[in-house]
Amino acid sequence: MSATIARVRALLYVVLHPKRLLALLGALLGGFLYVWIAAVRSVPRVKERKTAWRREWRERARARP
Repeated sequence: MSATIARVRALLYVVLHPKRLLALLGALLGGFLYVWIAAVRSVPRVKERKTAWRREWRERARARP
């Protein structure tokens, strides 16, 4: 089977079954929203960790004061 025919069959697979296309789009949107919400929820904790790390770094014991 040539590459052109394979592409046409793949296109027909999606075009002839619109529910599959909608399911695919829904899954992609759901995955994107999941990652977006997870990232937004973790921002305050990340900022707190970075601030604590910077504070510790500034207050570390140094060989030459």
